[in-house]
Amino acid sequence: MIVKTQHDVMENKKLNMILPVVYGFCVFLFFWKYFPGHLHFHEQYQLFLFTKSYFIETVSRPGGFCNYAGRFFTQFFLSSFAGAIIVGCFMTGVQQLVFAIIRRFRKHDAALFLSFLPSLFYWYLFCDVNSQTGGLIVLLFTLIFALAGTFPKSPSVRRIYLFAGIPVLYWLAGGAAILFVIVLCVYERLRCRDAARNIASGVLPAVAAVCFTFSMPFIAKFFLKQQVWSRYWWGVDYIHFTISHPYMIIYLWILILVAVCLVLFLPEMKKLRTVIGGFAQFFTLLLCIYTVIFQFACSQNLSQEEIMMYDHHCRMKNWNKIIEAANRKSPTIPMTVSCLNLALYKTGQLPEKMFEYFQNGPEGLLPSFQRDFMIPTVGGEPYYYLGFVNTAQRFAFEAMEAFPDYQKSGRSIKRLAETNLINGNYEVASKYLFLLENTLYYRKWAKETRKYLYDDAKIATHPEWGEIRRFQTEKDFLFSSEERDMMLGFFFQQNNQNRMAYEYLMAYTLLSKDIRNFSLYLQMKTGFNYREIPKSWQEAMVYIWGLTNDVTNDIPLPVSKSVKQDVAAYAKIYTTMQSPEPTLRKQFSKTFWYYLHFRDYQQTETDKHTQY
Repeated sequence: MIVKTQHDVMENKKLNMILPVVYGFCVFLFFWKYFPGHLHFHEQYQLFLFTKSYFIETVSRPGGFCNYAGRFFTQFFLSSFAGAIIVGCFMTGVQQLVFAIIRRFRKHDAALFLSFLPSLFYWYLFCDVNSQTGGLIVLLFTLIFALAGTFPKSPSVRRIYLFAGIPVLYWLAGGAAILFVIVLCVYERLRCRDAARNIASGVLPAVAAVCFTFSMPFIAKFFLKQQVWSRYWWGVDYIHFTISHPYMIIYLWILILVAVCLVLFLPEMKKLRTVIGGFAQFFTLLLCIYTVIFQFACSQNLSQEEIMMYDHHCRMKNWNKIIEAANRKSPTIPMTVSCLNLALYKTGQLPEKMFEYFQNGPEGLLPSFQRDFMIPTVGGEPYYYLGFVNTAQRFAFEAMEAFPDYQKSGRSIKRLAETNLINGNYEVASKYLFLLENTLYYRKWAKETRKYLYDDAKIATHPEWGEIRRFQTEKDFLFSSEERDMMLGFFFQQNNQNRMAYEYLMAYTLLSKDIRNFSLYLQMKTGFNYREIPKSWQEAMVYIWGLTNDVTNDIPLPVSKSVKQDVAAYAKIYTTMQSPEPTLRKQFSKTFWYYLHFRDYQQTETDKHTQY
């Protein structure tokens, strides 16, 4: 037996405090700086209401209380800083509870490191956008119940607590009650070895407790008949896609049991210097974080994070942040390219710089509607600002109704309130505002917006709604995703001050390689003052002129000297080299000419929509 000195005990206490703090800080930094989009995603696809009816509706089924608590904390994810703090505290809380349970079984030097494994695994799961915060709450509740059950000294009291805790925990946390039962049964076997050999006092209570736990779904089904069977077994919505089963949670429960039980079989460690052991655990933990999170979780979910980051900045009107992100790495997915093009227009750079970034065709400008919850949410943004109010309203409503766990969306409700306000449907807008007035983050906005109801003159003075109302069409027409250029032209002809409609029309023709209509639409730009013709338009003009003329001669067009020189160099390489694409890509990938000749947007893999 190894006897530890008082100094070793003090050093271990310091290590037990320092490592969890470091771990929690790593989780916080990860979700604050590296994966904030995942937090924003969860917030925008729920509508937490501070109403009695919402509370009763949520908690009136097994696991509903943890769902309610998870949604309560999720509403703070609108702020990545606050959300990262919450997730960091919860992940550290899981680690601390597992550590405390392990030490109730046996005090061993490996207990601290083992206690990080379940929390690290859930961190990995939480990097998937499908995971919900309620699952974390479930784990915390279950571990708290299990830890509390190890403190009574009397076996009879522990058994009473076990059987009384099963229905309570089942109603609060759902099927996770089985983890609570198994942990306490194993603890009972450890504490009462002699009694455990007696079938009547040891094995039978454990079997009875397991059977009682598995009977809970049948009892709940008898009283609550409106739920599907999976809801009774799992209880909590661990994932957004409720039609699927969260089998990874079972692996998490197994990992907790392994961490708890493994310490019973580990031999005593040879005495090492506490400092050396501390550094070994610290660097091993960092290595596990790097391997599990950055090598596996991030590689699998980084494209999702990119989409959600662009979407959030678009939602919050952070146009410069979108452009800064694109300057670091040009987006390639239609949804993200759509956000970038909108940001370029909002900052006055769309016709000048659109081809300085990756473009994947008209879908990267005006996305088509798809039966999905993410694509319409992002895709409706440019339609809203263009003045296609009904189209934006349809996108927002359909996205919310398509969400897989049947929740409402705070973001969609806000957009529906705006579109109905612009359309003059004040009674409908009032109903949406009433919902938002019962939230935390949207309450202030809803109360301010209510002042605009039934006041056309006040709406006309609003910098956003007033402009959109002026630009929206006064005539009904059937929206067609196949004729978006014609609808943009119709909008512009109806109001020739709609600069966004005109610049999007010109961009649409270039992205769809419609040279003939580009020439026609170019003549419609009367009323807009450009210091000079935007670069992408100059490149298209030069190309059209070069179809019937020699570009090496002097070009009699109002284009810059640099564009004339570039087109001459481009034409020389294109006509003289047998395989000009690699050379042209290096020198002219940020031009309309390269896009025209080498970007087959209808065929490329990157144009496919990313589904969650």
